[in-house]
Amino acid sequence: MKTTDSKHELPVCDNILNRQFKAVEKGQKWVSDITYLRSSDRWIYLTTVMDLFDRKIIGWAISDNMETFNTTVPALKMALKNRSA
Repeated sequence: MKTTDSKHELPVCDNILNRQFKAVEKGQKWVSDITYLRSSDRWIYLTTVMDLFDRKIIGWAISDNMETFNTTVPALKMALKNRSA
């Protein structure tokens, strides 16, 4: 199954991290990913946000679709809440 189509004319964000995965303080560099998991009869989507300083997952969300407001937004909100202190 093909999951990524890189041959398109849609806008692409700049790679500002440029494979520099080391962070010297909390909150300096966060990364995120969405993966899909097969449930008994459907797909569910897991979004995570990790702080590269200590490699901890600081935000996550599970959804039955890939809509931004069900995946990325709640994971980011959780990460902001968990790292605001």
